[in-house]
Amino acid sequence: MQIRRIQIMKFLKGAGLTLAALLIVCFWYIAAAWISGKLPVGGRPQIHEAGQLPTYLCEAPFHTDIALPLYDPMFAWTGELKDELPTWMPPDTYVLFGWGDSVFFTSVLQPEDMTPGRVLSALAGFNQTAVRIVPVDGGSVEEYCEPIPVDTEGRAALIEHIRETFLRDNEGELHTLPTPVPGEILVKAKGRYSMFNTCNQWTAAALGKAGLPRSLFAPFAWNVTSPLQGLEEPSTEEVTLYN
Repeated sequence: MQIRRIQIMKFLKGAGLTLAALLIVCFWYIAAAWISGKLPVGGRPQIHEAGQLPTYLCEAPFHTDIALPLYDPMFAWTGELKDELPTWMPPDTYVLFGWGDSVFFTSVLQPEDMTPGRVLSALAGFNQTAVRIVPVDGGSVEEYCEPIPVDTEGRAALIEHIRETFLRDNEGELHTLPTPVPGEILVKAKGRYSMFNTCNQWTAAALGKAGLPRSLFAPFAWNVTSPLQGLEEPSTEEVTLYN
């Protein structure tokens, strides 16, 4: 009986130390994210150029996407995604691009789907990553997303960042993953998801390449959006949206 009691006490002590260590890690993780959001790396001055279609940043509770026009005069997404998109899309179509863990994109569709196993496998980088591509109408993007002030150089950097993330075969072709979500396209991507390399970290890196302010450590969606607050929003008054 005495040996059994000692074993239980050792177990409880070990469990307590483990819990304390996890709480400390969580505290410093959130603290690092908060400090990074408050002290972003500064970008360069940019002015949205007349005649250029707006670029948007779309924010969900735990995820961010970059929204670019499907018929972008700077790059033909219809050519890049010709085998995945419908043969005809409305002229005001925008495309949302977001990087992340493929299991989350395909299996975590409701809060109750976020099981410990799926969370741990994603944080450990066990799963294939993907770029999620969602075509949406221009009116919805304008209503639910925020425009970001990027010039031609910045827009080109965003496009390059997205295209560099695609995982291509030896012939340069893209390959998709099956998804149960209608209208979504999942393209196999480079990189491994982890607690230090989240979907929002990918978006923040894209904004940094585009010359916009960014958090160096951006695990959360607000880490992406907070450095952009106060920037002058691009005016669309002089933009001829679609011919």
